[in-house]
Amino acid sequence: LNFGLKQAEHARKFHQSFPEYTKTPLVELNALAEKLKVNKIFVKDESYRFRLNAFKVLGGSYAIGRYIQETAELNEDQFNYETLTSPELKEKLGQMTFITATDGNHGRGVAWTANRLKQHSVVYMPKGSAQERLDNIKALGSDASITEFNYDDAVRLANKHANENGWIMVQDTAWEGYEKIPAWIMQGYTTMALEIVEDLGTIKPTHLFLQAGVGA
Repeated sequence: LNFGLKQAEHARKFHQSFPEYTKTPLVELNALAEKLKVNKIFVKDESYRFRLNAFKVLGGSYAIGRYIQETAELNEDQFNYETLTSPELKEKLGQMTFITATDGNHGRGVAWTANRLKQHSVVYMPKGSAQERLDNIKALGSDASITEFNYDDAVRLANKHANENGWIMVQDTAWEGYEKIPAWIMQGYTTMALEIVEDLGTIKPTHLFLQAGVGA
């Protein structure tokens, strides 16, 4: 898998093509740095990302974009929001349905992207998921529901329905035989890394703390 500078630039260029794109701030926590007796602390504030309050949309959007690009055999110059929402492409591909299972933020990102690209989404949430998260996903036009299953079984259900209905599984966890789309999702997250590097300039951090969860 490629997670270098060229890949990050590719992902960021795609994200920049969306009208809603803005670089999220890298915030300097001076008071905390002083309290902990370190030189500087920076936090990447993803609460501004596409107005969704989460970074996860970077992965889901890039994966959906790459899937459409590959399916429609688009060249790199066509890998952008304008082309992916064009009437010509819609006529060529018809209505596509992207399905996922989620605890909230990934599913919302998939729903947001499908909505923006004029496609359809189905989102399954595990038992006990917050009603507010479900409502946020539904507000984006997704066929979303809270299942009676735990997370892993919700993923299995989504995959089963994807296979039965010809839908596209966009899951941020991988298993044998299902690796390309999860890889695209993780590559989509590199937009954050590129923004951070640019904002840091000549500053070279000594420690980097990353959130790591699910299969990514």
